[in-house]
Amino acid sequence: MIRLGLIRHARTPWNLEKKIQGSTDIPLSPEGKREAARWGALLASEPFDVILSSPLTRAKETSRLISDQMGIPLFFDTDLREQDFGDWEGRRITDIRQKDPKAIEFQESRGWEFCPPGGESRTRVLERISKVFEKAAKTFENQYILVVTHQSIIKILIYDALKRTFDPDETPLLKDYSLHDLIWDGKIQIQRINRLRLK
Repeated sequence: MIRLGLIRHARTPWNLEKKIQGSTDIPLSPEGKREAARWGALLASEPFDVILSSPLTRAKETSRLISDQMGIPLFFDTDLREQDFGDWEGRRITDIRQKDPKAIEFQESRGWEFCPPGGESRTRVLERISKVFEKAAKTFENQYILVVTHQSIIKILIYDALKRTFDPDETPLLKDYSLHDLIWDGKIQIQRINRLRLK
């Protein structure tokens, strides 16, 4: 068993421009670096043993700035990278919806099989991130792990545990820039979502 605290990487220029990032490797903005430092200060009193991070630059920079403040080891796993959004990367969802509304509607109607053209489905993402925690449970048994990853990764993990369908009409659960507490014991169990929020 392992305890997990999940957070999303700090802001990038593309976050500010509301562009889809996906697998595109975007660094933090200056504000994002300040946010990551604030995460480090906020989490310093939490009893984390290690940090496990996506290797994409925005997550790597976030996790390193946090690790520097907390003084705990940092590890990376490529399977914690963001969902691949294929042809939609670098574009705004509002622009795609305006240009090709049927494409958006079709993908949103697919729920767990949502897969942007040339991208990766949510079910495929769930398969690879489940492997991350299977490995982590062996490497970091009984430890409390801070996981620095991406919005879609966090949402997929939590929605799977709660048996959500990704129906567009479902009430949103997750607040931006929050810490979510989970347990992995062969599968994800939710302890508390949105427990701490970066202000």
